[in-house]
Amino acid sequence: MRCVHLGTANAARSMAAFHAVAAAASSDDEITLITVQPEQAFVSVGYHQLASREIRQAYCQTHSIPVCRRMVGGGAVLLDAGQVFWHLILPGARAAVRDVYAALLPAPVAAYRRLGIAAEVRPLNDITVGPKKIGGTGAATIGQSLVFVGSLMFDFNRALMANVLNVPSEKFRDKMVQSLQDYMTTIRDELPVVPLAAEAIQMLSEEFSERLDSPSHAGRLTEEEERLCRHFEETLFDPEFVFQDEGWFEDRVKLRDGVYLYEGVWKAPDGLVRIIWQNDQGVVRDVWMGGDFTLEPAEALRVLRDRWKGKPADAAILGRCTEEVFGELGVSGLTGGDVMEAFLHPQRLAET
Repeated sequence: MRCVHLGTANAARSMAAFHAVAAAASSDDEITLITVQPEQAFVSVGYHQLASREIRQAYCQTHSIPVCRRMVGGGAVLLDAGQVFWHLILPGARAAVRDVYAALLPAPVAAYRRLGIAAEVRPLNDITVGPKKIGGTGAATIGQSLVFVGSLMFDFNRALMANVLNVPSEKFRDKMVQSLQDYMTTIRDELPVVPLAAEAIQMLSEEFSERLDSPSHAGRLTEEEERLCRHFEETLFDPEFVFQDEGWFEDRVKLRDGVYLYEGVWKAPDGLVRIIWQNDQGVVRDVWMGGDFTLEPAEALRVLRDRWKGKPADAAILGRCTEEVFGELGVSGLTGGDVMEAFLHPQRLAET
């Protein structure tokens, strides 16, 4: 297992490096563990999320907080210097999302325990200390690689997290800060003396090495990985990529008589599911699907969106279509029933 410790890095490199390694890897390349500590705060939106629904874009711009979209599912999160992020890249590996978590989550849990923190796994993919969360994880396929990502939570700016996220009201925002205080913990909160980042990283490397039966050695990014890293530094933070697929339903003035815009939301076991669709006299003319879940294959919802377009806005017909697509692609991490529950809980957004 190659261990690439990037130390502190700017927002773009912090996020781009693991994408680059995963994209560059061939199926027979060795496993790589990347660790990095951002030198600045930035926001990362999950691959399947609608960015404008999740973050306060104006606030982030005013406070010079970069925003990116990662190619891993899950929710919008704040990344900052209080965290050390780890990214495990397994070239050629294929596994269901749940199996990835079951096999690999014990490694960061064991690292926390070696630090003196009574960490445990909370299904599906959280790490907790008693009732409090000390870290979430994510998994996805990028190129020919399976990636498993998470962080060592040394400290966390709860107030800034509450400020970058979209919430119903300022009163709710105040409650969110308190909620983060009540239900989230950090290494600083749990230990009288905070260990050095290098010490915790070494423990994490050893735990992954043992579970993967892959002796570790220090390494660095190759020239090709550095080239791809520069590519992802631009792509992942490009506003057109971050706020993709939003124009058609934001410009609501173009709706005409008999055309309605709906949004359905459903809290599934594996995460929030959100669907926005245009109903044109009983036909789905356009549709967006996403949420804060982890899904494999990552492009399954794009395929499903294309299949829905032009079909009657009828639950039975769309349900059969959804099950067909999920069956064809072998989707894991979300069920067709979860998608349809969101469709069956609509709210009309606009009409003319």
